[in-house]
Amino acid sequence: MRLSRTRMLWIVGGGLLAAAIAWQLRPEALDVQVAPAAIGTLRVTLEEEGVTRVRDHVEVAAPVTGRVEESRYEVGDSVRRGDVLARLHPAPLDPRTRTEAQALVAQAVSRAAEASAQLQQLRVALAEARRDLGRAQRLAAAGAIAERDLEQAGDLVHVREREVEAGAARVAAAREGERAARAALLGADPRGGSGTPVAVVSPIDGLVLRLYESHDRVVPAGTPLVEVGDPSRIEVVSDVLTRDAARIRPGMTMELRAASRAPLTAHVVRVEPAAFTKRSALGVDEQRVNVIGAFDGPVSGLGDAFELDVSVILWEGTRVLRVPSAALVPLDSGWAVFAVQAGRAHLTPVTLGERGAQEVEVKDGIAAGTSVILRPDERLKDGGRVRPIP
Repeated sequence: MRLSRTRMLWIVGGGLLAAAIAWQLRPEALDVQVAPAAIGTLRVTLEEEGVTRVRDHVEVAAPVTGRVEESRYEVGDSVRRGDVLARLHPAPLDPRTRTEAQALVAQAVSRAAEASAQLQQLRVALAEARRDLGRAQRLAAAGAIAERDLEQAGDLVHVREREVEAGAARVAAAREGERAARAALLGADPRGGSGTPVAVVSPIDGLVLRLYESHDRVVPAGTPLVEVGDPSRIEVVSDVLTRDAARIRPGMTMELRAASRAPLTAHVVRVEPAAFTKRSALGVDEQRVNVIGAFDGPVSGLGDAFELDVSVILWEGTRVLRVPSAALVPLDSGWAVFAVQAGRAHLTPVTLGERGAQEVEVKDGIAAGTSVILRPDERLKDGGRVRPIP
């Protein structure tokens, strides 16, 4: 049956009207922000707070109970090894106290001997590490070992050198402890007299960092009097969660930021072997451990206990396909992103690698240059129409 011209026009008009109605009723394109998946550098860092600490410092305490004279030093004054920091007029010793003081002398002598023996062990370990480094350098020159093995041998030598320095400081402290213990006997008159004044001297060269007792008064034995240290030899201390410390290794780079100054760099020297409990700002008890870092060059303008923002670089890649973390969408079996193609959003599963503070590594799923949607919400559907905006 042939259609009349009039009916044909009606059919065509109805089709056009239906198409126009469908066009008007179609879902509105969502405005979305997009960012490209790009190849570049990605860092995985651990962000914490830290403080500076004078590496070589000594807290000088009163060796005996007595009256300390008014100090002639102020904080920041320079002192030399052997300078008299304070003078004490000791109280008389009774027989029991004198016996206890003699026992403390014997104890201090034993501690000094123990510290000296430990220092000898550390020096032997350092010599062995240096020999291993020499062998590694020869093997690396011949191409027999990887470059990373050579770097690890060098890092081990650096760690052993710091351990020897710390051991030497412990020996010095132990010897000063022995001197203090002997001063308790030498300074007091066993017959009950006022006793000869005891001179408390500085065991190292440096500056007066803290002055605990600056006025004339009676103090018990063991009371801190003066802290002396060398501010030019400082290190950085940052306490981190024990679960994060498991990823930190000696030699890792640390970036340090302080107010109104250029960023500084340091490297991890050691992660202390013992953790401690610390209450967070939210009132939660956390297990944390100290990470010690050494500055890579001379440092000026920083003293003891200065606050710093610390970033430990746990991993770094130079040619990494990465997307912003804000583009990730959780799936039951992993992660996905909404990739924009021809004005539509396509939910695309991706395989992730390392995760940085604001970006993540994409190992599979999308190619470089793919536009992904940032902060997708519940209105966005797979295959839905989108309109990218700057």
